[in-house]
Amino acid sequence: MVDIEPMLSYDYSNFGIRNILDIFILLYIAFIYPIFTILNYDIKNNKQAIQDVVECCMRATKCSTHKVSKQGLITDKNIMYMTNHVSIGDFFIDPYVLHFSSKFIALNKMRIMLPVLGAICYLTSYTIYVGHGNTKEKVLENLKKIEELRKKDDKRNLSLYPEGLRRPHRHTVSTALKKGFIYHSFENNLPIQIVHTTNKDYVIDDVNIMLHKNTKLFTYYGPMIDPQKLRTKFEKKHKREYTKDDYYNDFYKRWSKIWSKMDKYRIDTLRDRGISHRECLEKMEHYATKFPCIENKIVNGDAPLPVPFLLLRSTLWSIVYFIIFKIVEKCFSSISCIYKFTGKCDASACSNDSSIGCSFFKFPFLKNFPFSHASVTSHATSSS
Repeated sequence: MVDIEPMLSYDYSNFGIRNILDIFILLYIAFIYPIFTILNYDIKNNKQAIQDVVECCMRATKCSTHKVSKQGLITDKNIMYMTNHVSIGDFFIDPYVLHFSSKFIALNKMRIMLPVLGAICYLTSYTIYVGHGNTKEKVLENLKKIEELRKKDDKRNLSLYPEGLRRPHRHTVSTALKKGFIYHSFENNLPIQIVHTTNKDYVIDDVNIMLHKNTKLFTYYGPMIDPQKLRTKFEKKHKREYTKDDYYNDFYKRWSKIWSKMDKYRIDTLRDRGISHRECLEKMEHYATKFPCIENKIVNGDAPLPVPFLLLRSTLWSIVYFIIFKIVEKCFSSISCIYKFTGKCDASACSNDSSIGCSFFKFPFLKNFPFSHASVTSHATSSS
């Protein structure tokens, strides 16, 4: 997938200890904590597993999300969610604001880069993995696969990023959007809801490689965009056929309108107007008091964990138990070797008075213990 706008570039000019610490937190979130999620027997359903990982990320970043629209999330079956893509933090923020009712699309290479997290996402049907390629045949193949998996899932709707790749710290709307799934919505009469969240690129700042804790996020849930209703309205007014390009233009107008509506809650927009970063944060704190926090909840039901996930959990626990057994075995083996060594020392003490107290020197706290080598040596000496 090619980004419509230039890809992000990283700024290493101020790289320091804080960045290193933040990287360790990200590595913990991506590679360590998902293992605890798999091992957790309290997690019995698919969405619960994703919710557990998301809650870990929310705790690590201490961010909060606030709903600024009167409209909430539309949970009807067959609706498609389209969200703005600005940070790697999207992978846990978007499921949260979508109440874990969405399926995301990712490239197969992500399963290799993030093996544990990738396994959880795949086994819980949270992510649809597709092959990389921009040829017409590959795009059609991916679309067919995605549509088949979408229809089979009655617990989740599809969530997409029409901007392409991430757009951190870009305070203006994209000049163009990727048309593939907008056309797909038109051709299959699938309604769309735009869900726009600001400041995600400050929770995890990709450009500067750091976390900003206590960031205030603001989410707008747009009205339903129904291609069938738009077709009827357009053809009645213009007396001609409503095409997929007409639908794209209608969608883009709504996308741009919501983007502009959310500018006042966007740190980058305020900074572009000359407002200092500290003043921006103060404004975000003020806005946060006006709007309710988005509730951490699961909608549209859940499904039990699949057998492969349970087998993976059993396998990991077997490995854990094996490691614990080996550690205990090693400890007892070491203790046994120590006792053998002190036993030899006691034997030489019986034949050589000058060596009496060898075991006492090694284990002075065992002097009066009835089963210690020191007590046996003392008893033998007193008997003679």
